[in-house]
Order: sequence, then structure tokens, then C-alpha cells
Amino acid sequence: MLDNSASDDKINKSDYPSDYKDSKGANPIVSVYNDIATGTVETVNGKDGYLDPEQAELAADTTLETNLQLITKTLDITDDPTESPYTFRAFVVGLGLASFGAVIAEIFYFKPQTVNVSTVFLQIVAYVLGEAMALIPRWGPIGRFLNPGPWNQKEHIFATILGSSAAVCALGTEQLAVQNLYYGESPNPASAIFLLFSSQCLGYGFVGFMRKAFIYPTKMLWPTILPNASLFQTLHLDKALAKRRLKVFWWVCGAVIIWEIVPQYIFPLTIGISIFCLANQHSAVFTHLFGGSNGDEGLGLLSWCMDWQYVGTHQFVLPMNTLVNQLIGYFGCVALTIVAYYANIWDAKKFPFLAQALFSTDGTVYDQTKILGPDNKVDPVKLHEYGLPWFATSNAMSLLTMNIGVTAGIVHIICWNWDDIKDLFTWATPSGARSIITKARTGGGLRFWKGSHNVKKTTGTESDPHFEAMRAYKEAPTWWYMCILLVAIAIGLVCTYEQKTGLPWWGFLISCLISLTLCVFYAPIYGITGFYYKPITAVQMIGAYLVPGRPVANMMFTLYGANSLAQGIFMLEDLKLSQYAKLPPRATFVAQVLGTCVGSILNWIMMNSIVKNQRDTLLSVEGTSVWSGQNVQTYNAQAVAWGGAGNEIFGHGGTYQIVPIGLAIGIFVPLPFWIGHKFFPKLRLDYINTFIITTWLGWLSVGINSSLLPYFLFGFFAQFYLRRYRAVFFAKYNLIVTAAIAGGVQIIVFILTFAVLGGGGPIHPFPTWWGNNVDGNNDRCLKVVT
Repeated sequence: MLDNSASDDKINKSDYPSDYKDSKGANPIVSVYNDIATGTVETVNGKDGYLDPEQAELAADTTLETNLQLITKTLDITDDPTESPYTFRAFVVGLGLASFGAVIAEIFYFKPQTVNVSTVFLQIVAYVLGEAMALIPRWGPIGRFLNPGPWNQKEHIFATILGSSAAVCALGTEQLAVQNLYYGESPNPASAIFLLFSSQCLGYGFVGFMRKAFIYPTKMLWPTILPNASLFQTLHLDKALAKRRLKVFWWVCGAVIIWEIVPQYIFPLTIGISIFCLANQHSAVFTHLFGGSNGDEGLGLLSWCMDWQYVGTHQFVLPMNTLVNQLIGYFGCVALTIVAYYANIWDAKKFPFLAQALFSTDGTVYDQTKILGPDNKVDPVKLHEYGLPWFATSNAMSLLTMNIGVTAGIVHIICWNWDDIKDLFTWATPSGARSIITKARTGGGLRFWKGSHNVKKTTGTESDPHFEAMRAYKEAPTWWYMCILLVAIAIGLVCTYEQKTGLPWWGFLISCLISLTLCVFYAPIYGITGFYYKPITAVQMIGAYLVPGRPVANMMFTLYGANSLAQGIFMLEDLKLSQYAKLPPRATFVAQVLGTCVGSILNWIMMNSIVKNQRDTLLSVEGTSVWSGQNVQTYNAQAVAWGGAGNEIFGHGGTYQIVPIGLAIGIFVPLPFWIGHKFFPKLRLDYINTFIITTWLGWLSVGINSSLLPYFLFGFFAQFYLRRYRAVFFAKYNLIVTAAIAGGVQIIVFILTFAVLGGGGPIHPFPTWWGNNVDGNNDRCLKVVT
């Protein structure tokens, strides 16, 4: 069961009615925030004071169990509706962050381990820049225009969401990179940028209909944005406290900046320190099991990664339940990968242990140009002559487990959380259909286009104390979302035909429908557990059956069927952050759309630069510890396999026929746990999340894997030990240190990328020495050549 506390959904209205105010005009629920975050408490007589540390820790330890306690005792519910987010400096800061974030996100996408740009880091930078602009003298109209007053929380949130909306690598750039690298095609800049904008904004359009189910309720916690919400309020609640915490931030950030030069440039061995590799540098088995410091080297068992770029910081904020399910999946992945390879399943030993490219039967890289006609459509005669492509067995296993996870996630939500999503399907019931017809006849259906003037009040399990506070603001009308949806579809159709992708109009519309349907099931999983994975394989499979023999058409189908799903979920995430931090919904909408436009342009520019300067590296199977084409290789390989020869490879009698069957298998995976919990509730089988577990069963098939041991150890240390036994320290420093680590990594990686690692020109390598094994793996394991 995704939610472990039914009490999270109910608010005791008799104790704290939404309109109740104490003698100071504040809701008493709010006072507990100070207990945890600042050490202060508003006492019964209305005076401020400081808690004794032991009392504060006791209060924290006994009030961070349920969702309702967490969001009312670590997040401030009060708000100042007079603050405006629409200031010149908010746009300047937001657009600056959008530019930086879009560039760094694209760089990270071509790294051996894909790393997301930290929103927490963008928050800190936005705060520093905003406070700096607040120092501008307010002389005359121009001074007041540039500096309308103190840098307020709403400006801060607006600028951060604007920046974070651009700070992603659009999947469309992956498709454009594949077309350039493998097909020799480069759409004109206008067409390419419009393609990115359309594919990024499509998901925004349909989430407007899901706000009531996935944003307003307390159960939809969206744990990954709690650090952001808490940090916003910390920085604006008490300036003295903010100054102290920023000091901690800059000390940690500075230390990380200095340290990251070591693994990234001077001493790459620290990316993956393995005593097994150092002890035996001539064993392929050791490389497969213990190697992990280079892309697609090995499983990285018991390796210790000292590079925060790969360890990441996400584990510091994920719920314990999510981390435990990931760990189960991790152990399963290790066992599955080892058994599959050494049992020689699918002729595994002919191909690399880990790889994303396609291979011929002799183990060489598959030359797809030999099976394509002039229109990029697979020629059946050439395919028969050259032979079918093969996957590395680890990659094929990953495709299988991802497919199992797609349907396991859907069934998991239906079994455990049907009450949370059933309202989205009322239109399909007889009573719902009658209601729609009745409204249409009476003219009431027109209200659908007008949307809500204000955020409507909900009752019972739907309500949330932060949602109640947001009733002061006008909701973004539904027709805004509808316009974005229609514009995105229109532009997408034009780009599909202008770029001669081969995807028919009806196939394009089906991909949009798939994205909408999957969002209904995947949004609540992410909202409750903080875990999300794009179901790209399943979407590619559907596209292959609808439009066979056309790899580029399959990529376009996947772009709108999977990427739009991700964008819709990100829109919901930002709307929930706005609910926690009290940014008006309309301002959130504006920030996201504007940020997406900026990001689309800069994503395309950076993609072109990297592909031009690192072409050979991106096409190589292993890449380097600096650059890797693993993502574009995977995308292209699956497009050729599914879109070009899907029926031959995955159909009945095909080598990998079990892969599509994984969708059917996934339907049954959650059922034993759900049924078992009905009969044996004390076993707590509701904590088993089969979507997370099955997805992680294929997690190690790509990238640098030496980071997993510190990932889990740091995650359990933060979420189990600190949160449970040192809750005051956790509340005060976990978020700020997380932001500092992420920020330091991204600053120095950005600098090194352009200064010495070839991001904008030739590479300037560090002089060769024992610690940077230029001709082999960084961890000194044997470099296996298949």
C-alpha cells in the first residue's frame, strides 16, 4: 500500500477549523513549524520563546510520523496574499536560472551517469540573487521598479519554478541527437525548437483535469518537493536564521566544489574504489561483478564512489519505504544480471556484459544503415541479408523488467489506491455520462471552459490544510490548460510531417492518449512514494505495432507518448509545491510555460554543440568517464529494434518474445501481496511496492554503478537514523546540506566541462599518472573487450 497511514487524510475540523484564528490572528497549527525548523515556539500566551534543545528534539521525534503531522509541523500554513510574484527582478532571476539550468541539464544528459539539476540549488541561487537585487537603491521610479521592496517568498518561488521548468533535458533533444548521429539528418532550427516546445508542453495541457485528485489531498504528499517547500519558508521566516544556514550552505558547497575537481579531473580512481579490482586486475569476472567506475563496466558490488555527481542527493529526501523497495530491487537486479550472463541466456557471452547498442550475431556493433532504405524505413530484403540485431543480455533483461513494471504500477494503484483516482473516471460511468448530457442541454457544460474562479473547497479525505489556505487565490482556468493542449498538439502534428518522420496523424494522436492514460496511474505513485520511471519501452512497443518498419516514426511516437507523461507529472509536482509554499496557481502556470520556452531553445543549442564536438565518443560503446552516448544509443537501439524489426525480434518465435509478454506478467505481480495483506495484515505486505522493485530489477544495465553502496548507506542514515533519532538536526540541516552538495557539484561540473573536458572545444586532460588510468578502467579492473 502506497500510503501507510489512513489518518493522514483526515483533518480534525472541530479542533482546528480552517477559519479559526488565535489572539494574534494566526492558526495554532502553524506554531509547531517553529518548534522543528527554527527552535522557536509560539506559546499559549502569544509570546515567542526558545525551546530547550531536548524539548525540541522530543517534540520533533513524536510529531513526524504521519503525512498530516509532517506537512503541518514542518511547513508554515499562514500566508500573505498581498505579496506579488510578478516583479521585474523575479523575471530576471528566473530567466537567468532558466538559462543556466537548461545548459547544465543538457550537459549532464551526455554524461556516463545522468544527473538532474537540483531544484534546491536553484532555490539558493535565486535567494542570493534576489536579496542582492533588493539592495538596489530605491531612487525614483526606476529604482522602485528594479527594487519594489524586500525580496519576498512569492517572488522567490516564481523565479525558482521558472528556472526549474527549463532545467531539464527535453527528450526531444535525444531524438534530434539520434537523427544527427545515426541518420545524418538535422531538422532546421525553427522546426527543432517547436518540436521541443510542443513535446514539453503537451503534458501541461491534460494535468489541468487532475488537480483535484493529485494536488489537493494530503495523501498526495509529493515527498521530493518537501525540501523545497521547507527551504522557501526557512529562508523567509527568519533572516538571522537564514544567514546562519546560508553560511552552512556555502561552507559545504565550497568544500564540494574543491573536492569534485579530484574525482572529475585529477584522481578518477575515486569514482569507484574497489579493493577487489585493486587486488585482481586481470579477471573479467571481477570486472563484471566489482567494476563500476566507468560507464557500462560492471555491477560495482561493494565499490565506494567518492564522486557526488554520481552518488547524488535524492536519497536524502526519499521516504524510507521507497529506499527499502529500491534496495530489494537492487539485490534482485544483481542476481538476475549475473545469472543471465553466466547462464549464457540469449547468447550473452557473445556481447558486452553491459551495453545499450545493437549488435550483430558475431558481437560487432550493428550497422543499421545496411537495413534502411532512403526514407529511413527498414528494407525487408536488406534486413534478411544482413540479419536481425541483438541486445546485450543485461539490456534485454532491463527491457523485460521495465515492461513488467509498467503494468505492475498500474495494477498496484488500482488495488491499493483506487479511491484516490476513481473520480477521474466518473465521466465513463452511466451516471457520469448522464450528468454531462444534462449539463450540455442546459448550457451548464460551458462552465467547463470557464474553470474555477477560486480554488474550490473540498471535504473529507480530499482536503488539506495547505489547500484550505490556497482558497484565497484564483485557480488557473481549465481553458488555459486546454489551449496549451490544443496548441501543443497542432505544433506537434506540423513538426511530425515537416520533419518527414513517417508517423501518421492518427498514430500521433494515439501517443497523446497513451500519455494521458498513463499519467492517471503514474502521477499518484510519484505523489505518494517519490519514485518515477518513464515507461519508454512499453510505449515503443505499442508504436512498433501501430507503425511497423519506421524507426524515426517510433521515436516520435515515444516522444509524445512517454515524455509528455513526464512533463505532466512535473507540472503536478510544481503545483503541489505552490500549494505548500502559497504561490498562486496562475503564477505557477505562467512560470512553467515561460521556463519551458527558454529551456527548449537552450537545450537545442547545447545538444548541437556537444554532438558536434564529441561525435566519436557518443557513438562508441563504452564512452569515457566524462562523456557517454548511452542515452542516445539506447533510444536509437530500441527505435530500430522496435520500430524497424519489432515483429521479427519481439513477435511470436522471435529471440526476445518474452519482452512484450512482460506487460502481461506485470498485471499479476502485485496481486499476491494485495490478497495476502487482506488475509494477513500484520505481515505489512502493503509496504511492498512492486512497481519500484520490478523497475529496479533492470537498474544496473547502464551507467556508472559504483555509486549504489554510498547511495543506500547515506539514504538510510538520513531517513532512518537522523529523522528518527536526531529529528531537530534533520529538520535544520538535512535540506541545506543536500542543496549545498548538489549545488557544488553542478557549479564545478559546469566549469570543468567547458574549461577542460571538451564541452565547447578540445579536451585538456590531466597528466597521466597512476590515479587516472587513461587506457583502462578508473578502478583498475581489467578492461574487457568482447
